[in-house]
Amino acid sequence: MAALRSVAGQNLLRPVAGPARSVVAFRPAVRSARIAPVVSRKAATVVCSAATDAPAAPVATPAAPAVKSGVAHLSFQRGSANKIRRVLDVIRGRSYEEALVLCEYMPYRACEKIIKCLMSAAANAKHNQGALKTKLYVKECFADEGPRLKRARPRAQGRAYLILKPTFHMTIKVEERQ
Repeated sequence: MAALRSVAGQNLLRPVAGPARSVVAFRPAVRSARIAPVVSRKAATVVCSAATDAPAAPVATPAAPAVKSGVAHLSFQRGSANKIRRVLDVIRGRSYEEALVLCEYMPYRACEKIIKCLMSAAANAKHNQGALKTKLYVKECFADEGPRLKRARPRAQGRAYLILKPTFHMTIKVEERQ
């Protein structure tokens, strides 16, 4: 216990204040909740090495290979998110080249915007991380609803009907296969 008190010239243990007790309990003076995680890990290492009187060995973590990926967003585009999702469900998980060919020959207007976003994601992966376009696949793709444009249509007797024009936000993430 004396070794714990003399580490780095700090008193790591202090008596607990409270009602009179026959045995005095101790708790750590360093509270990990109030200190940044890096600091609390260092303090825990100092306490453990002092308690065991053995040098603390750093823990080596295996380095994961860097995954090359690219993301593209398309925001505030006119059209229905459901019509975009219909095509995105088909290309999800497919290779980049296969997804492009599928979108080119599908009879939906939404495919034009998907091709634009898909090509941008691949260009981002190539430019930013040096990925090969032939190895890319569509890892993640989704479309969310955007704000609806509200327009009025004049009707009989001075009334007006509301016309809602939907918009969507789309995100496509491509990644290089290992």
